[in-house]
This record gives sequence, C-alpha cells and structure tokens, in this order.
Amino acid sequence: MPELLMIALYITGGLVLLYFGADWLVQGAVTLALHLGLSPLIVGLTVVALGTSVPEALVSVQAAIGHQGGIALGNVIGSNILNIALILGLSAFFNPLKVDSHLVKADVPLLAGATFMLVVLLEDFHISRMEGAFLLLCIVGYVAGNIMTVKRTSPEEDKIEGMEIPEDSGKTLWRDVGFLILGIVTLGFGANFLVTGAVDLARIFGLSEALIGLTIVSIGTGTPELATALMAAFRKTPDLAIGNVVGSNLFNIMFVLGIAGLVAPLDGKGISSVDLYVMLGVTILLLPTVWTGRILDRKEGFLFLAIYVGYLYHLWPA
Repeated sequence: MPELLMIALYITGGLVLLYFGADWLVQGAVTLALHLGLSPLIVGLTVVALGTSVPEALVSVQAAIGHQGGIALGNVIGSNILNIALILGLSAFFNPLKVDSHLVKADVPLLAGATFMLVVLLEDFHISRMEGAFLLLCIVGYVAGNIMTVKRTSPEEDKIEGMEIPEDSGKTLWRDVGFLILGIVTLGFGANFLVTGAVDLARIFGLSEALIGLTIVSIGTGTPELATALMAAFRKTPDLAIGNVVGSNLFNIMFVLGIAGLVAPLDGKGISSVDLYVMLGVTILLLPTVWTGRILDRKEGFLFLAIYVGYLYHLWPA
C-alpha cells in the first residue's frame, strides 16, 4: 500500500506540474513573442500549438530516454484519439461547432494525411532516428507554410480575439522570460514524475507500458487541450476549439514523435493495429464536417464520445 500511495503521488504530482508548467510556458512564450513583434495569428498558430504539445513532448522524450517506447508512442496515439473523440466530442455536445477559418479547413485534410503517414511508418511498430528526423522536417515545413500563409492575410484577419500586443517595457519582458523558464523547469519535473509513476504502475499491476501511455498518460498530457477547447466552445469560438485540437494533433505526430524518435529509437511494444486505425478513423470522421461547412452537432459529438468510451472498454483488461 505505501508503494501504491507513492505511485499515486508521483502521477498526481506529475499531472499538476504538467498543467501549471504548460500554462506558464504558453503565457510567457505568447507575450514574449508579441513583444518581439510577431503577429498575433502567427503566435496563435505556432507558439500556442507548440506550447500545448510540450507536455506530450517532454513525457515522450523522458520515456524514450528510459527505453519505454510503449509509453512514448502510446502517449501520442492516445492523445490524438482523446483530442478528437473526447475533447471535440464534449465541445460539440455542449455547444455545436461550425468551422469558418480557411486555415483550419486546410489543416484538417493535412492532419488526415499526416495520420495516415504515421500509420504507414508504424507498420512495424517502430520509429527509427531517421524517421524521427523526417517527422521534424515535416513540422518545420508545416510551420513555415503557416507563416507564409499568414503573411498573405489582411491585418484584420491577423487578429485573434483576446490576444493583444502588450506595451513594451523591460519589467514585463523579464517577467515573460521568467514565466517561460519557470514553465520549462516545471514541465521537466512533471514529465519525470508522471513517467516514473506510470512505469511503476504498469509493473505492479502487470499492465503494458503502452496501455498506460494510451490511457492515463495521454489523458494527463491532454489537459491543456481539453481546457482550451471547452473554453473556446463555451465562448462560441468554434474555430479556436477545432483549430487547437487539429494543431495539437499535427504537432504530436511531427514534433513530439520526431524529437522523441531522434533522442532514441522507439519500440512500440504493446501498441496494436486497432489503436492506429481508431486514431485514423476519428480523424477521417472530421473531414465531411470541415469540407461541407456543416455544423458538428450534438449527435456527432455524442458519436465521438461513444467511440472514445468504446475504445477505452476495448483497451482495459477485464
């Protein structure tokens, strides 16, 4: 029992540190980027998307260093399923979503393509260093393409509600740097605690590391996306709700797995074809809504939620 209590403390402490670390990192990075003259839309598409993927990145890198490839891959696959099936499902269930942004409409087919590419790469359930480097090159191309697209938009389209350019002063600049450093350090400790607790939990109950990564770890690292998407849905800004999920999933595939695979080859022991096809399936289900401009209504939100519950039921041992 004392060992279980310690594991619970490690996992809970890790999740809390990841939540606050991600919040501080995004807060510091966004205001610092605005201070340095980057446009609000570029900041929203790059800095915020990257910031909300940092928990997944650090957890997967920590797992890769410890040769726990099942946690690293399970974290990304589980997060991508959770982001669409649970987070968008909940958002649509409470407040139906309609996509208007041309950037978001372009990114959903791109996400479907990236997800299919990942399924092909994981045919052998392994990510090599070369494949990791390839994925990182893909995310560089994606960010560069977004920046070029934004530069062709009008100043009015370049605005994001609630993201104002701050007044430049030395005091606020140092505060932003402080938040940035504090967020990175906190995330580092949080990732270490969460992976340590997850590995010990798998060992005690005889569960695979992949199962822990697909469920507990992915749910924990998906907290920033859940908070952002639900808040966006309640504030009736559906583009932000869907854009946050789509951007996060793209960064998970190309940035998180790219950097983790570059650190150490990832062996996806415990990952199954079902996990990959569920991830691909829920992504493809988004395409009709985005292409036709239809509303993602409560019925479809409930369908996504039912898929996620069914997936968890399939995963968890009796």
